[in-house]
Parts: sequence; C-alpha cells; structure tokens
Amino acid sequence: MAMILAVSMLAACNGDKNSAGQTKQEKTEQKASSANDEIKKGASQMQAINKQLLDALEAKDTAKIKALGKSINDKWLSFENAVRDRFPLLYTKVEKYEQPIFAESTMAHPDLTGMRENARNLQQALDELKTAKATAQKASELLDKAVKNYKDYVLEQADHLVEATAKFTAAVKAGDIEKAKQLYPDARVYYERIEPIAESFGDLDPKIDARIDDVDDPAKWTGFHRLEKALWKDHSLKGQAKYADQLLSDVKDLKAKIQTLKLKPEAMVAGAMELLNEAAISKVTGEEERYSHIDLVDLSANVEGSQAVYQAVIPALNEHNKALLQELDTRFRKMEEKMLTYKSNGRYIDYTKLSKDQVRELSQALSELSKSMSQTAEILG
Repeated sequence: MAMILAVSMLAACNGDKNSAGQTKQEKTEQKASSANDEIKKGASQMQAINKQLLDALEAKDTAKIKALGKSINDKWLSFENAVRDRFPLLYTKVEKYEQPIFAESTMAHPDLTGMRENARNLQQALDELKTAKATAQKASELLDKAVKNYKDYVLEQADHLVEATAKFTAAVKAGDIEKAKQLYPDARVYYERIEPIAESFGDLDPKIDARIDDVDDPAKWTGFHRLEKALWKDHSLKGQAKYADQLLSDVKDLKAKIQTLKLKPEAMVAGAMELLNEAAISKVTGEEERYSHIDLVDLSANVEGSQAVYQAVIPALNEHNKALLQELDTRFRKMEEKMLTYKSNGRYIDYTKLSKDQVRELSQALSELSKSMSQTAEILG
C-alpha cells in the first residue's frame, strides 16, 4: 500500500512538472505569437500609409508627401524593435527603403522619382515581413547571410559608381565645366560609401582618391581630386581627358576586384570604424574636397557606408549586446537628422558655410559613432 502511494505521489509530482513545463512553453509560444501579430499588424498599417504615399507621389502633392513620409517613419518606429529582434535581415531591408523616404520627406523639394522607387521597394519588403516566419537559425548563420547582403550592397554601389563616373568623365572630356561640376558629387557619393573596401586593393585607392599632398610627384597625380582641381581652381579642362579616361578605367577595375572579394565581419567593422575616425579627424577639416567644398557629401556617404556595416552585424548584436544595438541605432538616427540640417534644396551646402561650432559638433558626433562601432568588433572577435 505504501509503495502504491509513493508511486502515485511520484507520478503526481512528474505530472506537475510536465504541467508546469507545458505552461512555460505555452507562455513562450504565446509571447512569440503576440510579437508576430504585432509585426504583421504594423507591416499592414505601414503598407496602407505607403500606398497613400505612392498616390500622393503620383499626384505630386508635396504637402501630403511630407506628412505621409513622417507617418511612415512614426509607424515604423512603433514596431521596429520587434522586427529587429525576430527578423534582423528583414529589418535591414525595410530600413534600406524607409529611411531615404523619411529623409526626402523632410526636404523642401523632395526627390519624387527616388521616393517613388523606394516606396515601391518598401511595399515589397513589407509583403515579405507580413509572411515571415521566425526560424531557429544560429546568429552565425544569420551573420553569414548578412555579410553576403553587405557584399551585394557594395557591388550595387560599385555599379552606380561606374555609371556616375562615366557620366562625369564624359562631361570632362566634352569640356563642359558646369555639367561636370554638377555630376562630380554624384560619383563621389558611391565611392565614399565603399571607401574601406577600395582601400583594401593596394594602389587603387590612391589612384582614384589621392589628394595633391598624398603624392610624391604631382605629374603622376590622378583621380577625382585631380579633376576637382581643374574644375574649381583652374577653371579649365584643357589636357584633362587622359585623367578622365584613367579614372573611369580605375573605377571599372575596382568593380571587377570587388566581385572576387571575400568579406569577413571583423574586417568590415574595422573598415567602418577607421572610416568614421578618418572623417572625424581629417575629413571634417575640409581638406578632402578643398576645391569644391562638397565635404558634407563625403561625410554623409561615409556615415551611410558605415551604417550598412552596422546593419550587417545586427544578428550578432541581437544575440550578444542589445544595449549596444540600441545605442548604435540611436546614434545613426541622430547623425542622419544632423546631416539633414545641412541640406538646402535637396543638396548639401558648401562646407565653408559651416561655423566652427558646427564643425566641432560634427567631429564629436562622428567620433562617438566610431567609438560605439568599435565595441562591435569585441563581440565579433
């Protein structure tokens, strides 16, 4: 009788454990289901606003475009953390299109064509988000995919670099100074976004991006800044055709080399950190674009390129340091907001118009961003 009682009690205890375990599992599943529902609801609501934006863009209703751009950003902010936790790769995909939409909506004269393209891509990204299912993939597997996505980003920028440089150099060869001046910043954006990658290919970066004081023999000076000097200081394109041809050849060579590049997260982060450091210490002085004074274009592109690296390592940050993840997200967002204040009619103002205090603030913000990025290297290492 005693043995039967003991067995019964043991069975009851085991039943309680199983019951408790089941309850815990149910709570976990319920929490996950709730998060998924929140994400799907947010994505659907965001799509509805984005559809209104597409209609407003078609009608060229600037006032409505500005209001809807803000509404899209507000909606995204309301559930982006849940997306980042559960679907880090889709998070970066949505951000890729949402951020430019919001940035343009704050401009006095938004780029309607660019906004329309981003809005269409955002609609597709949100479709993916609505049907996404959380998987049990390890952070390392997600990171591998994210690194591949970053390489795709670099290749995309390299494609645009070749296209923009071809237009710029064609204007140079045609002797059209004003057109070349207008096209010069467009090409610079794509190069500055991927500068750390370019610097990994030996002498290619000096050939493309060297300044006059970076070369021992001025007669061998080539690249963007050689042509920049001809345009803004010499006011003449006589004899510059050979430098235009060389520049286009070099950026094509860069694109070809990038296609064979094998990227590692640690090297990516180190490159982004060094780029932000360089921006904070030397580029912020105005020495990079000393003739054209489009330094804000370069600085903005450096931040955008570094942000692409940050987004690539989000899976690792999700697993190891969510506080740093939030810190970086906040710093990048504030940096974007700061850079927007230096735009007028959709373009960055002349760097010489910044006060010493504004330059100091920029330098400090870039330094703090670089310091935060350096902490991601510890996680990946």
